[in-house]
Amino acid sequence: MAPSIISFLAKVVVVSLLAIAIVAIGGNILVHYHQTRMMSEHSWDYSYAVSVTGLSGYRGDPITEFVVPLPAVGGSPVFSGEDLRWMTSDNCTTLPVRTENGEMLGLRLPGADLTDVSAAHSGGFLREVSREEIAASGFVPGLSRLSKAGNASPYIIVPDSLRPVSDDPEPILVSINFTISGEGRPDYHISIMERIPPGKTGIIPVEPRIYHRDSSREPFRPLEGNTLIN
Repeated sequence: MAPSIISFLAKVVVVSLLAIAIVAIGGNILVHYHQTRMMSEHSWDYSYAVSVTGLSGYRGDPITEFVVPLPAVGGSPVFSGEDLRWMTSDNCTTLPVRTENGEMLGLRLPGADLTDVSAAHSGGFLREVSREEIAASGFVPGLSRLSKAGNASPYIIVPDSLRPVSDDPEPILVSINFTISGEGRPDYHISIMERIPPGKTGIIPVEPRIYHRDSSREPFRPLEGNTLIN
């Protein structure tokens, strides 16, 4: 084989190896960039649970519906729309409810004889979240009225058709809990516990409380400026 041909083939092999090396290095750089970006944006897990108890002491319409706020980060719902239809639920149907203040979660009970209800949803999201953003979040939507903290207050809607079945009924308890956690970062827990006395219906403003912990081995403790109003 002529020396010139051998020299040409050698150059082709060298160029091919260089091309393969460049592609491999470029791929590693892209993977590293993607991983770094994901780590900088942070991955968060969340859980949301709501329950309405004490309903056995009341009757309602053939269809009775409670409406509660949705969990939020940075003023935006963590989930909405079709996600609301696929929540895990007991004794009720979950559905999105449009209000003048935005989308909320409806808990629909069939039949006039009421029983306690609950619903839950969990998932994750990828974004940068600061402690200040957590402290300014919680639940949406909010009423235009200002709370003690100076912000719009989230609220629940209790149906006007609710009627006690005895002369001395127990209060209804609405419990809403939203927890977010991320590996290597503090966990946050935002809670609403509202006792509703007999006869109180319609729009009821509520005031969430926020708690945090540095690891799952610790108990939650109140965050400074504990009252959290969205």
